Amino acid sequence: MKKLFLVTLIAFSLGVNAQYFSITYINVSFEDVPEVARLETTYWSKVAKANIDAGKQLGWGFFARVGGNSDTWTHAFVNVYETIEQMTDQSIWNPEELIGISNSDISTVQYYNGSGTNHWKIQGQINGLGGAAIWNYARPVNLQGYVEDNLKYWKPFFENDMNGRAYWGIATKITGVNQTNSTVMTFDGYETVADALSTLAGEGSFSAPRGTKFQEYDPNGFLARVVVQEIMWVD
Repeated sequence: MKKLFLVTLIAFSLGVNAQYFSITYINVSFEDVPEVARLETTYWSKVAKANIDAGKQLGWGFFARVGGNSDTWTHAFVNVYETIEQMTDQSIWNPEELIGISNSDISTVQYYNGSGTNHWKIQGQINGLGGAAIWNYARPVNLQGYVEDNLKYWKPFFENDMNGRAYWGIATKITGVNQTNSTVMTFDGYETVADALSTLAGEGSFSAPRGTKFQEYDPNGFLARVVVQEIMWVD
């Protein structure tokens, strides 16, 4: 089994007042991508929609990573919840009960070369819709200061001028934290993948809000920045 490089992330269109979400990262071989996409969008999206309609979760999304190597995750599932209790209730994933199809008939696990799940708590967000995003992973030396700085300076700054973004948010990681990986992420949503790549290429203008101390709280900068494209979103 290939080693799955789990960079903790996220950037999906948060059009709901969510509090928590989980991300399941998977690695799928190129030749298996069409079948995984078919099963997920045709069947598992309906399972998620049934859970959403029943008030058991708020949203579900399937995303493709733009770029990366063969040993990195290629796709990600995002599940959004109001509470931790909802997020940890695995009994809701019962396709036979919800849509009348057995799990074995629509399973995609056999196509995974590797997988892993992390859980997150949303600290702040500006809602919006977009087809792509940049997930920024950081390990600040002062996590509390970093979060407070984002909420005090960056959030109102973007509320005044999104500078090409479709949405924005910040979340702290609950599970999967070790001595070297990210503890927090910010996510910048864009209308298209081209818009996201243009930002990473340094095109367009950039300025920081007056008073921010983000470089003091995170002197080493982002651990990773990943572009993702939305394949399907249900809420």
